[in-house]
Amino acid sequence: MTFQVIVRDRATQDIRREANYILANGNREAAERFLEFAEYAFSQLATTPNMGKVVDLPLSDIGKVRQWRIKNFRDYWIFYKVQEEKVEVIRVLHGARDLENILPFLEEV
Repeated sequence: MTFQVIVRDRATQDIRREANYILANGNREAAERFLEFAEYAFSQLATTPNMGKVVDLPLSDIGKVRQWRIKNFRDYWIFYKVQEEKVEVIRVLHGARDLENILPFLEEV
């Protein structure tokens, strides 16, 4: 069974911001690969949605959130929820960010 993948606007903004950051640092090929591997990760989640690790969000009522790394870009994390036959991509964040303070507020715009 293939799940429908829904990428929230905030996650799309995250992906664009990270690709632009890579591009601005002089690596056009890496920026293009980042976008390709992000799409590949989404297709993986469509076929195997529960493969990511469950994230502990003690101060949040968001429900069960999982994280999965983007292949070949190990510092970039996809945060998503699985509901019925859907995978909802909430955010895509670089691991160097202050995730401890960001994660409880994943649902906020």
